[in-house]
Amino acid sequence: MPLDSVAQSSQSDGRWKIAFVPKASNPLSVAALKGVTAKNLTYSFTPDGFQLSRSQATVNDPRLTLVQILSRPGKVTETLELKYVASSDADSADAVLTDGLEGYFVIRRGTDNATDWTIAQKVDVITFVLGVRRPDAPVENGVDTVSRTAFISAVTQSQAALIA
Repeated sequence: MPLDSVAQSSQSDGRWKIAFVPKASNPLSVAALKGVTAKNLTYSFTPDGFQLSRSQATVNDPRLTLVQILSRPGKVTETLELKYVASSDADSADAVLTDGLEGYFVIRRGTDNATDWTIAQKVDVITFVLGVRRPDAPVENGVDTVSRTAFISAVTQSQAALIA
């Protein structure tokens, strides 16, 4: 028996929801997320198809004759690589996401995908401009996929609460 409490984990299978919201809408609005222009794209992405990476630079803080170089947190760099199934379905990522498209990805974690968007749910919001569509090479016993880069064009909102 551990001496400290063990934090409960959250299974990711079936508990992510990723939606595209057009640039003209408020990505934190439940009404916008449930509107006709927002698209739930979660199941268009492959398991490795939503690769958000964050890194932070180190700012050195050297001092006269101090034997240790101190440091401070520097600027954050975020990248987002997408990979999704090639599809002609109108609500698929391949149909919705086009070269140069600007908008938002709204990501909700830890809640069943079938649960509808509701006020006060915590989400991340990524503002982006899409790069070019890059069809991937075929693979044996696989499906056709497409890759592209989403260039992040504004500061990402983390753990933001949805509003009406």
